[in-house]
Amino acid sequence: MPGKLVLLILLAIAPAASGNDVLRYRVSVPESLDQLSVEVCQGSRVIEEFSSHSAEARQYLFVPDRGVTRPLVELSHGRIRYKGGAEQCFDYAVDLAAARGADTSRLVRAQYGAILMRSGLWLWRPTSQPAETSIRVAFDLPEGHDVSAPWQRVDGSDGDPVYTISGSPPDWPDLVAVGRFRTDMIPVAGARLRVTVLGSEPAISEPDISSWIREAADAITTLYGRFPVPSPQILVVPQGPAGEAVPWAQVLRGGGAAAHFFVDQTRPLDEFREVWTAAHELSHMLLPYILRDDSWLSEGFASYYQNVLRARAGMLPRETAWQKLYDGFQRGREGTRGATLVEASRDMRKRGSYMRVYWSGAAIALIADVELRRRSQGQQSLDAALGALAECCLPSDRAWTGSELFGLLDELTAQTVFMELYEQHAESRRFPDLGPTSKRLGIDYQSGRVRLSDGPEAYRLRDAIMSPADGRPIDARSALERQELGDLD
Repeated sequence: MPGKLVLLILLAIAPAASGNDVLRYRVSVPESLDQLSVEVCQGSRVIEEFSSHSAEARQYLFVPDRGVTRPLVELSHGRIRYKGGAEQCFDYAVDLAAARGADTSRLVRAQYGAILMRSGLWLWRPTSQPAETSIRVAFDLPEGHDVSAPWQRVDGSDGDPVYTISGSPPDWPDLVAVGRFRTDMIPVAGARLRVTVLGSEPAISEPDISSWIREAADAITTLYGRFPVPSPQILVVPQGPAGEAVPWAQVLRGGGAAAHFFVDQTRPLDEFREVWTAAHELSHMLLPYILRDDSWLSEGFASYYQNVLRARAGMLPRETAWQKLYDGFQRGREGTRGATLVEASRDMRKRGSYMRVYWSGAAIALIADVELRRRSQGQQSLDAALGALAECCLPSDRAWTGSELFGLLDELTAQTVFMELYEQHAESRRFPDLGPTSKRLGIDYQSGRVRLSDGPEAYRLRDAIMSPADGRPIDARSALERQELGDLD
């Protein structure tokens, strides 16, 4: 296992091979937003077959009749087959109006002069893409329109929006918006967030929303001094009156890290700042994509940090953050009903085991944080471990298992804390025992109230957890070099 993990990290930190052949797409959008016309231009290596990972997308695809001005393509068995040569182009189009009219909201929906769509609806990609071929997508938009996508934006010399596609699997979900809106670049330490707020009626306050996102992102940087990914897509979609400021949100990884917030635009800024959602979703970007069986890890770490980081940033009093954590742990205990943690994670929606999954994972994060600090006499922490992970392996374009990630964190910290916790809890049917951890923290939770002791050691430990890190993560490369030399267990 250690040797495999070292190889994994070395591959992750090695420079990516640069492709020497570019497949170019130009997407033309009319002001009516009822159709997309796509031109695909081949490089020197001819790609003969294109497909979409969405079976539904096939019924909205058609090939315009261009006569002899374009090399012929044909639709066969749900795929585009190209019959032209190198350095030539072909066309296809997508009927967005029909897709919207068919109530396929999973693929496309309209929103006040904009459309939201999965790229699989219109971005037909090589069925088998040569490793040395990269994809570049340019948009030809009506005046006053813009596009928000999760890919890396580079823009062309003519000012048109241009993106390069990352190496994440094409079947990973994403969301692309096109319409009348503006994308603001919000700088935070180590990153520039691409924040797009869609139009609504009544109109939403873009400065207020940007302030809310910036505050949450700044809180994330207190973990190891910078935001974990360089340029995430942040998409805010007004939904109208609801029972709360942010009824739901999600993080998607298709094409790059992206956070999407579906909000009640009639609520005041204070209500947005009071909810945990932005800190939770942005905390997901501290980790790579984790497979469903181990979603307790990704949801749990985000649930832990949604409170800790808000306290560090002054958004919550520290006592309130501890209260919220232990209230969550109690909900997790009450939601633990016999399934193992892996089973509860795998079937979370079917079982309704959200509290079990989220707060078991948060309890494991707290135990790991305290145990790392104890074993290292305060020299290591969960913050530092995740900082080292960011240095070696983020952004990541593949899915990880929980055991892979925890094994790697042990490698990076030269400890065994994470795999011990994984082996103890992944197949357990009980909520994690917080007794020893709570004792070290000087925390007593009775009758729904947290009581904090005045003991100096417990106070120092609680203070260290709720204080910003010094911004110096473990040096991942140095840890690997020591591993290679046999200096680490």
